[in-house]
Amino acid sequence: MTAVRSPACMIGGLGLLLTWVLVPFVSREGGLFSLGRGDQALTALHLSASFPGFWLLMGLAVLWMVLGLARPDRLERGAIWGGVIGCLLVLWLTRTAGVKPYAFGPGALLALGTCLLVLAFGLSRAGYIRADTFVAASILALGFFIFLFILYPLFSVLRQSVMDERGLRPELLLETLGRYTALMRVVRNSLGLALFVGVTSTLIGLAFALAAARSRSSLTVILRAFSLLPIITPPFVVGLSIILLFGLQGFVTSRLLGLQTRGIFGFPGLALAQTLSFAPVAFLVIASVVESVNPALEEASLTLRAGPWETFWKVTLPLLRPGLANAFLLTIIESLADFGNPIVLGGEFEVLSTEIYFSIIGRFDQTLAATLGLILLSFSLTTFLLQRYWLGERSYVTVTGKPPSGTAMPLPRGLEIGLLTFCGLWCLFTLTVYAFVAFGGFVEIWGINNAFTLRHYHQLLRDGMDALQTTLLLAAISAPLTAAVGILLAYVVVRHDFAGRGALEFTSMLSFAVPGTVIGIGYILAFNQSPFLLTGTASIIVISFIFRNMPVGIRSGVAALAQIDRALEEASVTLRASFATTIRRVVLPLIRPAIISALVFSFVRAVTAISAVVFLVSAKWQLSTKVILDQAENGRYGLATAYSTVLIVIMAVAIAGMYLAVGKRAAVGGLEGGGLA
Repeated sequence: MTAVRSPACMIGGLGLLLTWVLVPFVSREGGLFSLGRGDQALTALHLSASFPGFWLLMGLAVLWMVLGLARPDRLERGAIWGGVIGCLLVLWLTRTAGVKPYAFGPGALLALGTCLLVLAFGLSRAGYIRADTFVAASILALGFFIFLFILYPLFSVLRQSVMDERGLRPELLLETLGRYTALMRVVRNSLGLALFVGVTSTLIGLAFALAAARSRSSLTVILRAFSLLPIITPPFVVGLSIILLFGLQGFVTSRLLGLQTRGIFGFPGLALAQTLSFAPVAFLVIASVVESVNPALEEASLTLRAGPWETFWKVTLPLLRPGLANAFLLTIIESLADFGNPIVLGGEFEVLSTEIYFSIIGRFDQTLAATLGLILLSFSLTTFLLQRYWLGERSYVTVTGKPPSGTAMPLPRGLEIGLLTFCGLWCLFTLTVYAFVAFGGFVEIWGINNAFTLRHYHQLLRDGMDALQTTLLLAAISAPLTAAVGILLAYVVVRHDFAGRGALEFTSMLSFAVPGTVIGIGYILAFNQSPFLLTGTASIIVISFIFRNMPVGIRSGVAALAQIDRALEEASVTLRASFATTIRRVVLPLIRPAIISALVFSFVRAVTAISAVVFLVSAKWQLSTKVILDQAENGRYGLATAYSTVLIVIMAVAIAGMYLAVGKRAAVGGLEGGGLA
């Protein structure tokens, strides 16, 4: 009996053959994972009568089984070429057979995965990827899915802006912008608001970071809890509360001051709401830099007879420049991408994120939406690249191989009192804002009939539970997938060196810089036609969650793996443990806190998402954030705030559960990954 010399090729051939015979290669619209009896007519075996190209796929499966019995010195080239040809063949057959109302199905996915596995085996054996087959296959699969679900939607946005029924027309971009007369005003509003919020959020974040890290007061615990708020809050909740406080029937404006004004709508309200939302993000960035400053530098300044104030201004503050620049650029990106607050508080103050939404929903102009999306994307990507350049090219090293000596210098007394006073007042104002979110759900009609009622919660239990259950279900499905993809990508990037490593890392983090509205229209344009027909399904929402929140898992994984010595894994391999055993028994237990934090924060971000999924929800798959947004737009603030309160409680419980599960230190690391990704 002939021995199997290549299990990978043999398993690949058998898997491809079984997929060819048994699994539907294409699926009906909206039935990606449907495996009913009627779907058997959609297998490659049945489709081969109409599409003879499927016989090539079967021939490839037989060839791989033959390669599995071949001599080892003949395997690499055959596996590489067979894998490449197989991938191209699967994609071509999917495009040929997946014509509306059909789209790619589970058979196409399994066939493509099998081809990638055989290709990975060949690349690994030939030394092109210096890792085993599992790692090589992971790299290829991650690269494919990042291209499909991040780069391809962006390409679709670009294509929509320069192509029409007459073909490729680059001048179409200029024609579209020429017809849009409000362009300069919208761009000026977006950039002006982003710069203002960047400055105010960075200054407030600096004040909180200095007070939390260098103050001698016991209030620092409260200040650190401040960083939780933007993570557990749906994007537009702060805007809702500001309306309740300062709107036409606001508690402050109408009840206390007796004013009837809409002055809070527009730039003032947006600037306040975004600063409240993004100052904690700046705090997370700057606090980590403040805590990493080597105390020996400050002690040297004091030894040279510099006073506390001079040391603070000439030593401490200059060392914080990377953190300040990073926080400033991050909050600019957040402000540009923000959709929830502008849609609630914008009024006549138009910004790019909401104009993209109204181009689709109100004007039904996909070309205008794509063109405005390109402009918003260019601003966000420019800021993102500046951030990477600043952190990559400048060095402010204060942590060396030697352990730091001394203790951190306390703040000058006057500065400490001033910062604690400001931070205390800001925390009090922030708590007031969030208290009114909860309070609004117990009022009959805000500002008109302030009688206590539970009507909104009764209505939520009656009409809103379907959307809440759908949200929690889809978030629960996407969270482990997001964590797995992010941790796996972090592992291959940190632990392995291969061609294209930098490009894979950059494109995987690109989803952080791409505004949600741009991703949303990109998904509509890319996946609303065969063979990738996903719009209106739960799959496209889950995919959006995974690849929008993937940086959460990446940051958590990179931070955890950076603290694990490679020698531990090398020792396991030396003791003849397989790669799978090393991962299962050495790596995974050591990065357990990172896995849990990535899991929890992926779930939290999925529940509170709005900017991308606002384009992807359907009547069957409705999400809580979209329901809240609809209620707020219709002036039903009671139901909107009641729903928001329920989501905040769910998120707070999830974060508290993570804190108890992984401990304080890991939870703080998870906060930084979840809050900044």
